[in-house]
Amino acid sequence: MQRLEFEMFANEILSRLPTKYVARLRCVSKQWRYELSSHLFAIIHYRRMANNPYRKVIKFTNSSIDIHNLIRGKLDISSGKSISFPVDTHLSNLIILASHYGILLMCIQWRPNELILWNPTTNKFLNLCDKKPNNFFDLREDAVGIYMDSSNDLKILLLQRRNDAVIPRVYSRNTREWKTLTFLKGADYASTLYWWSSGTLCNNILYFPSPHYWMPAKSYTIAFDVESETFSKVSIPQSTDLFGRQCSFLNIRNTLHMFIVEETPKTIVKLYKFEDQMWSEVSSFRTGKLFYSVESWLNKLAENKGDTWTVNVDRGGIIEIQIGMKDSQYLRDAERFQGIYNVASFEETVVSPI
Repeated sequence: MQRLEFEMFANEILSRLPTKYVARLRCVSKQWRYELSSHLFAIIHYRRMANNPYRKVIKFTNSSIDIHNLIRGKLDISSGKSISFPVDTHLSNLIILASHYGILLMCIQWRPNELILWNPTTNKFLNLCDKKPNNFFDLREDAVGIYMDSSNDLKILLLQRRNDAVIPRVYSRNTREWKTLTFLKGADYASTLYWWSSGTLCNNILYFPSPHYWMPAKSYTIAFDVESETFSKVSIPQSTDLFGRQCSFLNIRNTLHMFIVEETPKTIVKLYKFEDQMWSEVSSFRTGKLFYSVESWLNKLAENKGDTWTVNVDRGGIIEIQIGMKDSQYLRDAERFQGIYNVASFEETVVSPI
């Protein structure tokens, strides 16, 4: 009875405290450490912290890992602090693939490629490729996504493209094992003519943009239902007379949105949303600045006054578009900086990858 009372006290009261205070309270006693380290407490704590308007932005460079406060979409440069990565590797080898639940899904290049789940707040990590073949993850060909199912099991979806086939594998934090799923029949997405990006989670579905290099009419998004663990194909707004389009997904109020960069004689950026199985155009932006250098964009990031937005271009460069007041209000709830050239937003949580 006493334990149940303390568990209720922890989940209802202590879960409302900032992460740094939770870490201190774990030192009170063995009982406190046990309860405050449970996966259930971590999930409850995350859900409370997710409603906090103050998020963090982590930025990787070749020389440092810096964390700043993100307050209502604006980077607070004065709040910066540097941290270290728990795995011994050069920082230039690190790439952010996804961010969710206070966890970053990282890739270490050239070791060979490894997948690392890392909580930068607690500094706990897990190597998902440990004791796996050297080619288990291919940064150029494969795609990944992170999600939590209805049983609060943290999972990683890995879409391997090998020998003209897509092999879906799911890692479960609870079982600590990988299992293989079945992909779409007759699909040709293993072809090198498609390039894939990390999955974007909206309303319990992971969406993977899979644009075709040369034929925009063959571009789709692959949808993965995290509960049924099944795949489906969803078309994106088509335009066969355009060449070299890029697309970038984002989550706004749990609704899938997509920026499309159309390379006509002038670069046009359009924002679409996906509701009731239909795409509709939200805004169109005709002015934008292209950054060929990641460093030049990072240096300008702190100057953001809320009137610009960053669109990641898969085949090189970053486009910064000018947005008005109406667009700014619409975009303010978006998951910003997620996986954009080693810059990602996250919440400070105690969710453990282990």
